[in-house]
Amino acid sequence: MLQRWQCMVCGYIEEGTAPPGVCPVCEAPWTAFQRAAAEPEPPALVAPRPAGFRYVVVGNSAAGRSAAQAIRQVDAGASVTLLTEETVPLYYRPILPDYIGGATETTLFRAAKRLYGEEGLEILTGETVETLDTAGRVLRCRSGREVPYDSLLLATGSTPVTVPWPGSEAAGIAYFRTFEDAKTIASLCADTERAVVVGGGLLGLEFVRAFLARGLAVTLLVRGDRVGAPGLDPDAGGIIARRLAELGVEVGLNEEVVSIESANGRVTGVRTSRERVIPCGVVGVAVGVRPRIELAKAAGIACDRGILVDDRFETNVPGVFAAGDVAQGYDLACQASRVVTSWRVAQEQGRLAGWNMAGANLRSPGVVGANFQVFGDVAFVSIGNTNPAEGTARVEKELDAAAGKYSKRVYQGDRLVGAVLVGDTTSAYELELEIRGITTDTTGPRAGATREAAPEFTITTASRKEPSPMRKMTEENAKAALAGESQAHIKYLNYAEKAKREGKENVARLFAAAAYAEQIHASAHLRVLKGIGTTEENLADAIAGEAFESDEMYPAYIAVAELQQERPARGSFNKALEAEKVHREMYTAALQAVQAGQDASAEAIFVCDVCGFTMDGEAPDECPICGATQDKFTKF
Repeated sequence: MLQRWQCMVCGYIEEGTAPPGVCPVCEAPWTAFQRAAAEPEPPALVAPRPAGFRYVVVGNSAAGRSAAQAIRQVDAGASVTLLTEETVPLYYRPILPDYIGGATETTLFRAAKRLYGEEGLEILTGETVETLDTAGRVLRCRSGREVPYDSLLLATGSTPVTVPWPGSEAAGIAYFRTFEDAKTIASLCADTERAVVVGGGLLGLEFVRAFLARGLAVTLLVRGDRVGAPGLDPDAGGIIARRLAELGVEVGLNEEVVSIESANGRVTGVRTSRERVIPCGVVGVAVGVRPRIELAKAAGIACDRGILVDDRFETNVPGVFAAGDVAQGYDLACQASRVVTSWRVAQEQGRLAGWNMAGANLRSPGVVGANFQVFGDVAFVSIGNTNPAEGTARVEKELDAAAGKYSKRVYQGDRLVGAVLVGDTTSAYELELEIRGITTDTTGPRAGATREAAPEFTITTASRKEPSPMRKMTEENAKAALAGESQAHIKYLNYAEKAKREGKENVARLFAAAAYAEQIHASAHLRVLKGIGTTEENLADAIAGEAFESDEMYPAYIAVAELQQERPARGSFNKALEAEKVHREMYTAALQAVQAGQDASAEAIFVCDVCGFTMDGEAPDECPICGATQDKFTKF
């Protein structure tokens, strides 16, 4: 049965019987995927916009792009102008650490196109908006360009908090937000062997990951008593700290930088509060971010820490909306007006804001922040209100330090408001749904004029959780068993072939029998999972699988193999990619025949024993993919 799987890191959605082995957008492993609710249907417009209506978005990341997509979903002919001060039109910000670590620019840009596609926007790059005239509804840029608008989204994001340490004017102090920042950091890594990271939160860990990928020795300095604060508590942070140590990272808790050491204008080390000097050639600073509210504040738009928005993501100025890291709206878990910095939250806010800009009247019950990360091979996620004020909540914990697993649930009364998972994150989706299903007073602190009541809108709610025919753990175990038995089947067939070539006939028979037994086991698990439908359903599932492999999985695998210069793997992936394209065409033709009440037309089917290329009709003289001769084809 096909299900929707969402990457907890970047929000990418995949449909299939199981999650992909790796996210084709951000390259997070399969553990980053959770079952996802059905995609919200584009809403009906209560106030459709006239022809020529001018939509303008300031900002080119998650919120801005999602808003642009949402606008064009409901107003296909819309003119949408997107302004960005960066000089590149589109890249995927969450994998900037991978770029620092050695990934190519092509990978960075291709990932963004996979996630957002081509919306047909007018993208104005290199444009810094200096003033917003809300009365005249026009933006004025530093270049002199004026951009009029009818509906405006401010998705200006956040900027890193800088620290003026003595000596911080030296080259080698790195802050991390843009593509240009990442290019600068990558160049700094090229001529040093050691790095220091200041700040133990999620961004600090991203710095650590990037520096490790470049082969640098890394020291992580954390002002507080744990890694991963504020989302992770000491128990969870302890697991991550141990994994850091296993990777060779020195972690200094309760230790701060007090000054920067340098020579000839370049960083040579940092002096800390423990009166020691740590040598390094680059310092990654990740001590927090602040929303970029200057443009809005100067225009008279109500701001607190962020730009204040109502439940439609509109500001106190009609026609001006805000979303993403710059927006301060209602946090459902904390029941307060807060800035929530999360890629997926920015996407959620941008989508709803875009629909409302286009004439819908949808209200959000509030967002739930969720941050997911995989460090080394340890996955962890924090959802909602994980650190409430002391005495205001009941906390349930389960810790298995030896296994590197931790679970924490935070309740206020009988309502789940927060959760932390480390090691085993398979229940993250259900926990987020439960938090989103909290019944709360939606009249919390919000900004903006009073509007007529609108239909309640929820991206995902507990009421939408589909009943499962199996308990989750059993279902996951069955999927794991299916994958394991399927892999064993292929492995034993190859072992049998190898034993036969070495003249070990009895060993070959043993492996062949084992392969057949594994095939029987896998088939039984597949039936338990109800993964076998009608022939028409099976063909449709096969087409979907081949489409994913040929369009997304293998291109992503090839890109990584190229990056790491793994030529044998790249060759194997390339051959499989070309074969999967042919399989997809054959399945499509067969499905069309079955839907017409006929059998497929193929009578003789030939498969290349070397690369898996498949064709019907006559065996070719030579495989068009790998060049194998005709005698290397098996007839079916």
